[in-house]
Amino acid sequence: MWKGKNSFGIVGKDGEVNFSKLERQIDTAVAADERYWTQNQAKIRAVTNKVASYEEFEEIVKASHLKPLEKGDRISDMDVFTQPWNVASSKDNYTFTEPAPSDLSTSTLKNLTQFNREWRKGKQPSDRFQLLLSMTEVDVLRVFRAEIGLGLLGEIIEVIQICFCEDQMEKVCELLTALPKCGRFDLSLNFLSHKEKLALKSILDSVSSYLGLEKVAELSTLYQLD
Repeated sequence: MWKGKNSFGIVGKDGEVNFSKLERQIDTAVAADERYWTQNQAKIRAVTNKVASYEEFEEIVKASHLKPLEKGDRISDMDVFTQPWNVASSKDNYTFTEPAPSDLSTSTLKNLTQFNREWRKGKQPSDRFQLLLSMTEVDVLRVFRAEIGLGLLGEIIEVIQICFCEDQMEKVCELLTALPKCGRFDLSLNFLSHKEKLALKSILDSVSSYLGLEKVAELSTLYQLD
């Protein structure tokens, strides 16, 4: 029987400790402590990187609790099919269906926080691809000026590989060219899985006829595929 001070209401009138309530309070305290230190590290990182404005600083701190998805949660494991690039040469008879119009907002995205919110709304790759198509190079550089969230680059690559077709070549090339100019891009590359790197190589092979071998070689270097 507990005879100490009942500061947190965890002891009943009969003097027995409510261990379930105690466990919840401990979990809450641990989570609060972890969030504090995560945000503190994000603040240090933002100051070290000399962000251009307080808005960028605030975005990094707000997104500090976001973690890369586990491999089991990646888009590649969703119930979708992979669109072969050269449909005509495939032995199987594939029928490509254009992505349905997305419910995602296509208004100009101002920052990473807005992008993450719209990106997570997309339940299917086609939804997320529509969001990417709505962004110009200026949008990409503005949204990801501070950083591309860890794990997000791989998700973007997988969405492009699954969804894009030949008539979207120009837009895809614009995205591929803009992403290496974004903040902490090299760090994001380090978190690409082997499967995501293979997907990226496949995309670059597909756009080589549009960009030319010299430009593809340049992108391969930027994406560290050499």
